[in-house]
Amino acid sequence: MRFALPFLLLTACAQLPPEAATLPRPAPDLPFPRLVPLSPLLAETQVPPRAQPAGDALRARGAALARRAIAPPVTGDLAARGDRLRQRAAELRAAEI
Repeated sequence: MRFALPFLLLTACAQLPPEAATLPRPAPDLPFPRLVPLSPLLAETQVPPRAQPAGDALRARGAALARRAIAPPVTGDLAARGDRLRQRAAELRAAEI
């Protein structure tokens, strides 16, 4: 068991191609990439997203719906309960979405 791990590592590494074979031919001769300052890129992240006004409007509408006084369902006899459910359905249909 002690020798199993080194043996597995050696057999796994034996199948890797040589390092020089993995690089394309012109890669070692290419110049280094041009470095760019990060401050302009970081400043772009501080700009509010374009969807923020729509999100604010949706949150305001959701808060208005949550504040609306729609009566909660109440139990009782079936005829009265049916009337209350119809009234609640009408109130929900009339709620502005």
